[in-house]
Amino acid sequence: MLTILIGIWIIAISPAHRGDVSKSASAALYASVVGPLFLTILLMFVSGLPLSERPGAKKRYEKGSASSWEAYARYLRRTSILIPFPPQLYEKLPVILKRTLFLEFPMYVFDPAKHSDQSKPQGGAEEGQSRRDHGRRSDEEALQR
Repeated sequence: MLTILIGIWIIAISPAHRGDVSKSASAALYASVVGPLFLTILLMFVSGLPLSERPGAKKRYEKGSASSWEAYARYLRRTSILIPFPPQLYEKLPVILKRTLFLEFPMYVFDPAKHSDQSKPQGGAEEGQSRRDHGRRSDEEALQR
């Protein structure tokens, strides 16, 4: 009987087990790469951010007062949705950087003029217009600037 005492054969029971070890290792490597990517895509485009960001802002806009919406709109302008960044710097960044580097896609942004169900914002037409101006800019306006 031949005894192998070099390499992996010192650990393995027999040379036939080598295939099982390498197959399971590659499956674990595949799962450790694909799993987090799948979860990230799921949270960013299906169930996480799309179901919380725009509906949450819409709810605050429609149920809150003008002053509370203005404060919340300022918070939205200064805060990154996904990646932590200092608010003083984030507010001054161009929209194209926010869209690419910070992953703030248009599907997360609430624009009262487009997405509100109210025919008239609370507090009259002039106040409603100023509330729209203080919110996040619409995608077209932001990309033009």
